[in-house]
Amino acid sequence: MNSATNIVQALPLPPVYYHARETSYWRMDENNRWIKVNDASAKSFIAEHAYSKSPSTPGANSEVEKCIMEIQAKQNVAYVGPLAGHCAGVYRMGDNQILVTDSPKFIVPKAGEWCTLDALFRGMFVDGDLDQRPYFYGWLKNALESFRQRRWKASQLFAMAGPAGSGKSLTQNLLTAMFGGRSSKPYQFMMGHTQFNSHMFGAEHLMLEDEAESVDIRSRRHFAANIKTILTGRDQNCHAKHREALILNPLWRMSLSLNDDPERLQVLPPLDIDVRDKIIVLKIIKTRMPMRTGTPAADERFWAQLVSELPGFVHYLEQWQVPDALADSRYGITPYQHPEIVEKLEQTTPEMKLLEFIDGEIFRNPSTPLNHARLEPWEGSSTTLETRLVNPPSRIIHEARKLLTWQNSCGTYLARLEDTENEHIAGRVTSHRRNGLTVWTIQPPRCPEPLPENDGCPKPDQELPPPPACLVS
Repeated sequence: MNSATNIVQALPLPPVYYHARETSYWRMDENNRWIKVNDASAKSFIAEHAYSKSPSTPGANSEVEKCIMEIQAKQNVAYVGPLAGHCAGVYRMGDNQILVTDSPKFIVPKAGEWCTLDALFRGMFVDGDLDQRPYFYGWLKNALESFRQRRWKASQLFAMAGPAGSGKSLTQNLLTAMFGGRSSKPYQFMMGHTQFNSHMFGAEHLMLEDEAESVDIRSRRHFAANIKTILTGRDQNCHAKHREALILNPLWRMSLSLNDDPERLQVLPPLDIDVRDKIIVLKIIKTRMPMRTGTPAADERFWAQLVSELPGFVHYLEQWQVPDALADSRYGITPYQHPEIVEKLEQTTPEMKLLEFIDGEIFRNPSTPLNHARLEPWEGSSTTLETRLVNPPSRIIHEARKLLTWQNSCGTYLARLEDTENEHIAGRVTSHRRNGLTVWTIQPPRCPEPLPENDGCPKPDQELPPPPACLVS
């Protein structure tokens, strides 16, 4: 063993890390920031740590060269870059050692006033007698606790649906500030438009802003699957272009803002049993902002005021407790979807479209108004029902064929109708097994309660009351 080897074994290795995928070296600068350097710069930096550049004997490796080889063997990293929720430093994740280069800049809590934020959130989240703020505060409190404790916890998608100019994007920007100042756009990856997602891993806030290009049911279900994968799994597959994928453990949260018209609401996935507990959807009310806005200068003052109040608001959230009735052991806050948003969204699902076709085709009576018809339940297999809808004498052949495009789609949609929690249609679709086959029973649409004979409207021969005195000239 030569003297260079003895020196390398005796001295601690310098804080230099080798990224084999890029064949690059990383070290800290004087401001404690990690920077990438080439081989020559790395050797010069190592020489500053008492290692000699000159070999002790001609042709042998110098202490610096021996040190480089030790660094490549022991201080090699599979990933270099920022990582959501993690401060700069070296971590081991699975079988890999990684180097996190940047730290998030979290808001430091401090007791203080946050009147402007309070007015903003009160105006946005209080819908008459329905106060949605506990769901927002509960989701936010659990996110901040996860970041502060650097501990992973499953989370929900936080969605805000409301008109333009109601503060949705403003609130998302405030979330970015509270979550460390970093955000990324995951929509293209979540919709399957790209397989590369490495840009997501450097941000604590995954932000979606009403950017849907496609609202067909398959795209929405693909979106739902990725919500589940990204928010309820600790180990995430990070894949950069021209790089081999590796498993990392980011700490992040996801928010979505969208308009509340039926077309834009279809950005959201269908709220079936598999995804309903993983989404919070609040209805946003458009009210006057608590400060003057509308010009660049006014908007800048408004933003500066909101940011100045964040320490006080974060301090308040630390002290605030989630009400027992809303607490959830997995997510911290129970899932919630505003009833009006749910009603609008349900009208866009394929199963509701199927029920519309059934009511219009199976239960129609050409000679009698529907609410006076005496209709019997329909019973049969999903195949029989599909055949009835997509062939003559059906009046909706083309529409039904567009809806029922894949094998057993009819049976799948009937199963969702059977499991629905919609009080208006619950119980209309049921099933049982007969000779090993599923037989469906579909009840006719419920008739509205008939009005009493005297419904409050005057009969033709009934004297009208006199007009108010203020209208008599």
